[in-house]
Amino acid sequence: MLKISLLKCTIILILFLANISKIYSYHPHILNDTATTQKRFPHWAVFVGMAGATGAALLIDENVSKFTSANQTDFWKGFCKVSDMGGNKNIVIPGMLLTYGTSFLIKNEKLQLTTEVSIKSAIASFIFTETFKQTFGRARPYMELGAFYSKPFPILNDKYKAMPSGHTSVAFAIFTPFAENYSRWFYCIPVAVAFGRVYQNKHWVSDVIAGGSIGFLSGYFFLHGRKQIEIIPNGLKIWF
Repeated sequence: MLKISLLKCTIILILFLANISKIYSYHPHILNDTATTQKRFPHWAVFVGMAGATGAALLIDENVSKFTSANQTDFWKGFCKVSDMGGNKNIVIPGMLLTYGTSFLIKNEKLQLTTEVSIKSAIASFIFTETFKQTFGRARPYMELGAFYSKPFPILNDKYKAMPSGHTSVAFAIFTPFAENYSRWFYCIPVAVAFGRVYQNKHWVSDVIAGGSIGFLSGYFFLHGRKQIEIIPNGLKIWF
């Protein structure tokens, strides 16, 4: 058991976001009328914003946790139980598969291709998120061990898998392609998921920003990137 230094945590996350900013994907001739009329963020700006927000959030984690713990209401508790469903992989993944099947039945190419990107994004996001959960082994807020307490490689011990937020990561990975291809109001879903995870004391603010960054970048680059994606962990190439 050890304490993660603020500097170490920040450096690892920023290096990761720098790496993922080089990931690209294939989205053949998506009928993307809405997305083409929406302003796209420069890739460097997306990376800098996400990395900076994650690093800054580490400084306020404990204060935010104390504030939310002291301001619990039945309304928001109920809201958070509902919002959690937007990041529950046991709900959203089957939902995407059902949507994908429906797109063939109604012969909607835009929906089909958007859903394909969404599913690929969710898979990539899950791999990255679980890897970081095991590496950090960060204690959840309700453990009351502090924002920088770590027990690396918790395996199945969910109490030490706070960083990054899996619910937030999945939600952004799933809904970013829909937000970019249809309406950015879809971003309200993963934002609500992120809020709920912090409010319920299951994650620190930096957890949900890190998770949201992974999910958003996965979806964003799969959709707006170049023709193929190449992930190279230790030289192993994986093509999507």
